[in-house]
Amino acid sequence: MKINLNVTKSNTISAFLAGVLVHGTQIGMGVLGFQRIIAKEAGHDAWISVILAGLITHVTVWIIIKTLQKYPSADLYGIQEDVFGRWLGTGISLLYLTYFFISAGVILRNYIEVVQTWVFPNLPTWILSGIILFLVYYTIVGGIRVVAGYTFFSIAVTIWLLCDLYFPLQYAHWEYLFPIMDSSLENLFKGMLAMSLTSVGFEVIYVVYPFVENKDRVNKSTQWAVLVTFLAYLLIMLVSLVFFSQGQLMRTIWATLNLHKMVYLPVLERFELVVISLFSSSSCPILCCICGALHVDSNASSDSTCEHR
Repeated sequence: MKINLNVTKSNTISAFLAGVLVHGTQIGMGVLGFQRIIAKEAGHDAWISVILAGLITHVTVWIIIKTLQKYPSADLYGIQEDVFGRWLGTGISLLYLTYFFISAGVILRNYIEVVQTWVFPNLPTWILSGIILFLVYYTIVGGIRVVAGYTFFSIAVTIWLLCDLYFPLQYAHWEYLFPIMDSSLENLFKGMLAMSLTSVGFEVIYVVYPFVENKDRVNKSTQWAVLVTFLAYLLIMLVSLVFFSQGQLMRTIWATLNLHKMVYLPVLERFELVVISLFSSSSCPILCCICGALHVDSNASSDSTCEHR
């Protein structure tokens, strides 16, 4: 049994935008405080764990694309039904949907926690979550092109924040990185596994792939997206390791926000508040992609065609 999605020409995106969606789902709220979690396992060699996680992600994405090339018009739900059968495939798809639900809830709650801690301590959770979920729903009903466009916009308005790392670099202590490879291989791999909790999101390509017009370029664009993601994570990790001592980093929950506190502008005293506001545009695309995957699955039952091989 093979299940294909009927995708119209007006509902397709380019391979470049598919890479944008992958990058947009990987750079989320985790970037604000992933340093402490990895350094807890790998110490000052945490940057090596980031590199290892990046290499594993590149290989994983390559395997995913090779699998999808055998099913050019089916998403993950259809592939699982074709490979495992109707009942087992549906059961595995339900596990995948549960994973999406949990991921969306964690991302939404993490952003609300940041806002309540740094900006509005007395803001009720349901108000901000309701506003964000309304924006997510409004974006999803517009189709995958609207989601891809919004993701591209969110990247454009946040990528320049990497330039602000220049300010904490003025107080860098490069000796904090030495001695290199002081941590054991076991600790480096534990740090790599901890990094995976932050860098996941590339699996969205499973549900995006049927909507890509030039599928022969998906692998290249996705690999570039993953590379840009991990270069950003690596840069942030290196700056954090040379700015904070190990003791300070272990006590800092949102290290990236503390780095942005070092930005001093004549007309703006607390630049980290601007960062938090901009990250609202970064968290929404992730929720759009995750919830969009659920929306695709609901349409698959009505818009799919079943064909025997």
